[in-house]
Amino acid sequence: MDLKKKIEILMVILVILILILIAVFWYVNNQTTENKENTNTLQIEFEDVSSDVEKIERAEYNIVSNAVTTYIQTLDMNNSRYFGQDESGNLIDIVSEDEKMQFILNLLSSDYISQNNITTQNLQEFVETKEEQLIFVPIKMKKLADENISTFVTYGIVENLNYELNDEITLIVNIDFNNRTFSIEPTTQNYDEITNIDQNMTSIEQNDNNQYSIPTLNNENIVRDHINQYKRLVLAVPEVIYEKFDETYRNERFGSLENFQNYISKNADEIKSISLDEYLVNTYEGYTQYIGRDKYDNVYIFNENSVLDFTIQLDTYTILTDNFKTTYDEGNDMQKVRMNIDRWVEMINNRDYHTAYKYLDETFRNNNFASEEAFEQYMRENFPLHYKLQVGNFEETNQTYTQYIVLTDITEESDERIENTIIMQLKDDYDFVMSFSVQ
Repeated sequence: MDLKKKIEILMVILVILILILIAVFWYVNNQTTENKENTNTLQIEFEDVSSDVEKIERAEYNIVSNAVTTYIQTLDMNNSRYFGQDESGNLIDIVSEDEKMQFILNLLSSDYISQNNITTQNLQEFVETKEEQLIFVPIKMKKLADENISTFVTYGIVENLNYELNDEITLIVNIDFNNRTFSIEPTTQNYDEITNIDQNMTSIEQNDNNQYSIPTLNNENIVRDHINQYKRLVLAVPEVIYEKFDETYRNERFGSLENFQNYISKNADEIKSISLDEYLVNTYEGYTQYIGRDKYDNVYIFNENSVLDFTIQLDTYTILTDNFKTTYDEGNDMQKVRMNIDRWVEMINNRDYHTAYKYLDETFRNNNFASEEAFEQYMRENFPLHYKLQVGNFEETNQTYTQYIVLTDITEESDERIENTIIMQLKDDYDFVMSFSVQ
C-alpha cells in the first residue's frame, strides 16, 4: 500500500473518531443537563413537602398561649391593675378609660391598627371588652409565617373562673423572638379558613405591656398543662374532650356524648378539684405518653403526637394494657381476683358507676338494686370517699372466690374504715362477675 493510500485511511479513521467523540460529548452533556433539571425538580418538590410551617413547637405554643392570656386579661375592665385603694380601704379607679383603651391598643398589631384606623376613641368598635376575669384555653394552633416575625393562628374558648363558657375566639398572634414582644389581630374568619397571611412587619417595638414571658419547659409542666386544659374544656365544652377520646375508648367507657355529658354534670365539683399529684412520661415511636395522677389516685393519660394533637384516657381498666394482661395471665386465681378488685375500686374512685354496675352478678344486682341509678345512689351514700384497698383472707369454693377487703380514705383525711367481702367468679377474656356485702 502506498503512502497516499495510508494517509487517506488514517484521515477517515480520524474523522470517525472525531465524530464519535462529538457524539459522546453531546450525550454526556445532555444527560448532565437532564440530571441537573431533574435534581432541581426533586429539590423543589422535597422542599414543598417538608416545609411544614404550620407545625409548632412546645415553647412556641406556650409563648403564644401566654400572649393571648395577657390580651384577654387586658380586655377585662375590672382587672385589678386598674384599681387601687383610698385611705379608707375602698377600691377606686386609678386608671382612666382612655388609659385602659391604650393598654389594649398596645397589644394590637401595627398593621391591624393602620388598616382599620383604630384609635383609643373607636377601639371598642373592633375589640370587645370584658367585665370579669377570664381564661383562654387553646384548642387549635398553627404557624403561618416564620421569618422576621412568626405569625400564628389560634382558636379556643374563653371561660370565667367558674369554668363557664364566655366566648370562642380566633386570633392572629405575631411573635418577635428577637425583641420578645408580641401583637394581636382579632379576626372574624374561621380558623380553618386562615391559610396564609400578608405581613409587612419586620419587628414589633416594645411598649408598656406587649412583652411575653418565657415559661419553664419541663415534663411536669407539660402534664400539668394537659390536666388543666382537660378540666377547663370538659366543664365548659365537654363535646371537645369527647372528640379527644380514641373512638374505641369512648364507645367502651361512655357509649355516647349524652352519657359523657351526664357523667361530667354529676361529677363537676370533683373535676374542678383535680390537681396533679404525680406524673410519668413514656416515649414511644411516633408519640409521647404523659400520665398524670391526682390525689385520689385517678389517672389521666395523654398520648401526644404533637402539640394539641393528642388522645385522652381517664382510666386503665376500660382498655387493658399488655402489661396488665401478661401479669394477669401469669397469676394464680387469687392474684386474678385481687387484680379485678383493684379494677373495680378504680371504677368507684372514678365515679364510674355505669361500668362498675356491669360487673355485678345478675342475681345480686336484681335482688339489691332495681336499676343502675339505684346502684349509683347507694354507692354515693355508702362509699362517698376515694379509697385505698387492703386485702385480707382469701377463700375458694367450687371456683367461687371470697376476698375480705378493707377500704380506707386514700387522702387520709378521714379515719373511716369500711370492711367488706367480695364474692367473685372469673370469666374468660379478663372478665368477671362479683357481689359484695350490702348494709
